[in-house]
Amino acid sequence: MPARFRTLSFAICASALLLSAVGRAQQPATTNAPSSALTPPTDAAQKMIADAIQRMNANDTDGALNDLSQALKVNPNSTGAYVLRASIYCQKKLWTQAEDDFKAAARIAPTNIVLKFNLIEVKFMQKQYDAARPGFLAIEKDPDMLKNDPEMGDFAAYKVFLCDLFGGHEAAAKKELDVFNDAMGNPSYYFGNAAWSLVHKNIEDARSWLLSASRIYPPQKNAYYAQSLRDLGYLPIPGPDDKVTPPVAGNPSHP
Repeated sequence: MPARFRTLSFAICASALLLSAVGRAQQPATTNAPSSALTPPTDAAQKMIADAIQRMNANDTDGALNDLSQALKVNPNSTGAYVLRASIYCQKKLWTQAEDDFKAAARIAPTNIVLKFNLIEVKFMQKQYDAARPGFLAIEKDPDMLKNDPEMGDFAAYKVFLCDLFGGHEAAAKKELDVFNDAMGNPSYYFGNAAWSLVHKNIEDARSWLLSASRIYPPQKNAYYAQSLRDLGYLPIPGPDDKVTPPVAGNPSHP
């Protein structure tokens, strides 16, 4: 995915949905059969999605929206097209349209935990923390999810913590942070402490936690956990010679 679209955490997940489709769409035709035989509806939709990704990479969001809408006319069951279109709607702050697309994707693939997560994330992005928290908590406590994807359980717990921290429920957030500190070793331990330090303006402490995480986890995981802090203006942390040091001077001290 283009780097600029990683500002939407669910867009990272969309790339997994689209990878095989894009690869097939870019393969050249190898026969002289009529075009209708070469381009069944699903393949035609995949080509449109590939075109949309190229437009997204060129920052042509309106063109990408048009390609994705056309892809859904051809193949109304394309979860990848719905997720990508929803991510663009979120970038444009068209929240109702984004939620509708995520709901449509979830109806097509009702057992896909990532699609459920994305729908909750829309609430979080709107800073509706109390509305988002129950959804993240349900994912964190889902026994099937924990068995199949324990890493998602840690990430959901981290998002519950952020909902409490940013939503003004500091006592609850402190208890959740204590759980991270007791467990140690998970990304939530490092990023939870970094978030706590940023909110409380302990900038150097936050920098230390983030630096430790960067030495342990791969870039994609670091980006995924850090994205909520980035979206709210806490990251990147400016250097000591920069004029602005978050979370003050235009950045939220308490979202």
